[in-house]
Amino acid sequence: MFSKNSCIYLDSSATSRYKPRAVIKRVEKELKNSANAGRGGHRAAMRALETIEECRERIESVTFPGNVIMTKSCTEAVNLAVFGARYGGEIITSVYEHNAVLRPLEKLKKSGVAVRYLTSPDGVITPDLLKRNLNKKVSLVALSEMSNVTGTVQPIDELGSLLAEYGIPFLVDGAQSLGHTYSKYTGVTMIAGAGHKSLHGPQGTGFLCYRKEYKLSPILFGGTGTNSSSLIQPDEPPEGFEAGTLNTAGIGGLSEGIRWTEKRKADIVAHVEKLSAKLIDGLESVGGVKIYSNNLNGVISFNIADMPSTAVADVLDSDFGIATRAGIHCAPLIHRWLGTLSQGAVRASIGCKNTLSDIDRLLLAVREIAVKNAKGEYRIR
Repeated sequence: MFSKNSCIYLDSSATSRYKPRAVIKRVEKELKNSANAGRGGHRAAMRALETIEECRERIESVTFPGNVIMTKSCTEAVNLAVFGARYGGEIITSVYEHNAVLRPLEKLKKSGVAVRYLTSPDGVITPDLLKRNLNKKVSLVALSEMSNVTGTVQPIDELGSLLAEYGIPFLVDGAQSLGHTYSKYTGVTMIAGAGHKSLHGPQGTGFLCYRKEYKLSPILFGGTGTNSSSLIQPDEPPEGFEAGTLNTAGIGGLSEGIRWTEKRKADIVAHVEKLSAKLIDGLESVGGVKIYSNNLNGVISFNIADMPSTAVADVLDSDFGIATRAGIHCAPLIHRWLGTLSQGAVRASIGCKNTLSDIDRLLLAVREIAVKNAKGEYRIR
């Protein structure tokens, strides 16, 4: 039996547990020198503004040159992209999306916009599949680059090039992929990102980067530090979209997280791929285990026979000191597609500081749970 006091963290898709020392130091520095960016002309306020502008530039370096709006999350960024423009006719998305995309689009349906959900046998939306579904009514395509359930990666650059030919705006949810993939984001109109996942920044940070020629309107109203004599919300980016006081300390930490991650990206990707391969190979050898992921991106979902996924995760946590995520993962349509809507799935997501020993311990735990379950030793209602 493993020590219950230890914790193997395999939930990096929810948030990265490891934060580089440079990130922590930067957050501490910004907190110790707090000032409100854009709310004064004194040196402290200007220095805070420089921190935010530095982060914008680093975000552009991993996405594309554009308008960068700082948000508290990827979800907020997606909401800005969806509700900050007027879309009519049809919007195309997929069944593989997170609720951060699905729920805003569901809200739009009430205003008469039709939403179509694409699917494919292997979970990949190919350019051919997308092209067959395009028509003059399509006003937006919204897709996640990497699934938070299976880890499947969409060919974003190829899809973007196709949509650019048709002049159709393309929104990408990059919450899971930024820091993992090497996309150029060719033809992408807008990309939403989370700072606290594979970019290794603090929680409470996110962003939307969109092309400068694209027109969005603010969805949050209040003080911006600009045009303060007017009661009308300014609509010039970025300040017009960032009403209220920004999380300068978190944004400074995100800037350092991006710098740290990009410097080590090749090594991180190779490490995650190595551990992913070991985990998938090991799970395939355990009787009664069904795997729903076929990738090396560090996102591996599985179930043990008919055990509720939440029960498996609870045992992993309480008996083995292993943190995983179970349930629907805020992505109900992909679970319906997988046939796991009632059972959910156990997701082990690998971070840059996980080790081969972590994977060994997870596999030993899964084998023990599977054996006990087969013997009927668990009494689960």
